[in-house]
Amino acid sequence: MKFALFLVASWTEQDASHQSRIYSEALEQVRYAEELGFDSVWIAEHHSSRYGIFPTLMPILSHIAAQTKTIRLGAGVSVLPFYNPIFLAEEAAMVDVLSNGRLDFGVGRGSADYEYGNFKIDFESRDARFKEVLDIVLGLWTTEDFTYHGDYYQIEGLTIAPKPLQKPHPPVHLAVSRTAASIDTAIERDLPILTSFFTPLADTLALTDLYAERCLAAGKPSRMEEMPFFRFVYVSEDERKAKSYPEEAITWVRDLSTYRRTLKQGDEINVDLDYWKSVRTEHPPSYQSELVDNLYFGTPEQCVEKISGLQKDHGIGYFGASFSFGTMEHSKVMQSMKLFADKVIPQFK
Repeated sequence: MKFALFLVASWTEQDASHQSRIYSEALEQVRYAEELGFDSVWIAEHHSSRYGIFPTLMPILSHIAAQTKTIRLGAGVSVLPFYNPIFLAEEAAMVDVLSNGRLDFGVGRGSADYEYGNFKIDFESRDARFKEVLDIVLGLWTTEDFTYHGDYYQIEGLTIAPKPLQKPHPPVHLAVSRTAASIDTAIERDLPILTSFFTPLADTLALTDLYAERCLAAGKPSRMEEMPFFRFVYVSEDERKAKSYPEEAITWVRDLSTYRRTLKQGDEINVDLDYWKSVRTEHPPSYQSELVDNLYFGTPEQCVEKISGLQKDHGIGYFGASFSFGTMEHSKVMQSMKLFADKVIPQFK
């Protein structure tokens, strides 16, 4: 089994320090992940959000490439409708070259109405824009004098430089949330999928199981070994501490995530989250119910048991862990990563 680190770079209301500290800690976690033997790091793209302050992925992945040697670099994911496809194709190709062929290119449509509103992009156009940008990026990576005529983008005989180092191009992963249509698109294009740790465990497993079933029905090989299965993780030798310490951090994440679904425009930076919680009508699942399945908080042995179940019952061969989220202390994150690497990963090698 392969293992990935997932980073979001949260900046909570309680944190008055400059965001540069968050970036510095994230980079230290990446370097430590490579040292500990993780196979890849995946970075989340978010805009005007305290949940994650990586607004674009290629600059940070390029920076990580300069500080690492072996760990693969995952865009998790680039929201294609927000980008000029020529610019994105060039930037991603450059990252692939600078990293000596370590880029994994995750792509998605995005699901936050307010991000589309802030970019002044019609939310209902996201599917068509996504398809065009993906077609153009792949075309520019693989074709000289590339031409494309779409509803949103027109390209006439263009060749870009540099071209990606990986051939025919960096691995492309398609993000899916809850719909079978996205899975059909991935299978049609022979792409592995990416799922979210925000989606409840049962729903996420239903998506991966459906992916495997439809690959079989279409006569195409499953790409499960290339698809990291992401969950929030906190590991401690003390079970009580493992389940009590991250409660505040994950509760903040859940509250903010519920709030962001109500936004049509604006940001998550200056919101009075405490006030919103007092008047909200939708409540996230209880922490105790989340501990049962969705959250991988516990002892190393408990984490091994849960991951083994994913492997045995659902064919999961690639597990992605988000150790740093919300109000988690950097030192605690590093300790959890070390314990996971020492006592969980070896059980699957």
